[in-house]
Amino acid sequence: MADFPAHAFSLEYRPDLGLLIGRWLQDVPPPALQGTYEAMLTAAQAHDNCRFWLLDLRRRPVAGPDLNEWFRDQFSPRIAAALDGPLFTTYLAGPHQRPPAESPAMELYLHREAALNAFPHLFEEEAEAVTWLRAEPAREGILRA
Repeated sequence: MADFPAHAFSLEYRPDLGLLIGRWLQDVPPPALQGTYEAMLTAAQAHDNCRFWLLDLRRRPVAGPDLNEWFRDQFSPRIAAALDGPLFTTYLAGPHQRPPAESPAMELYLHREAALNAFPHLFEEEAEAVTWLRAEPAREGILRA
């Protein structure tokens, strides 16, 4: 399993919603942060290649350029192949995280992700994030059991 403190990250699959939910409970240094994403991928594969992820960033800083580069160059290219289709991700971010999350650099990063079969969206409210994720399977023609 990934190398990160269990008290720093929670991971849950919600079969009733068809969602994988990851919550950072505190700031996690970059190597361990990468481990949390690897744990998400492993859990997604264990749950019928779940491609609908809700990631709660509200208790940790928005990732810097190093993690974004790793995510873009190493992790994202593996996701669509590993999960047999594009990844739909909602990020929950608090108002204090909006400036870095809405920066030109982050906007460019999000556009690049879309080109790699990953569709990230930023929300402040969890209900809105879940609604968006639940609507995506219908748009993609994905039927859930």
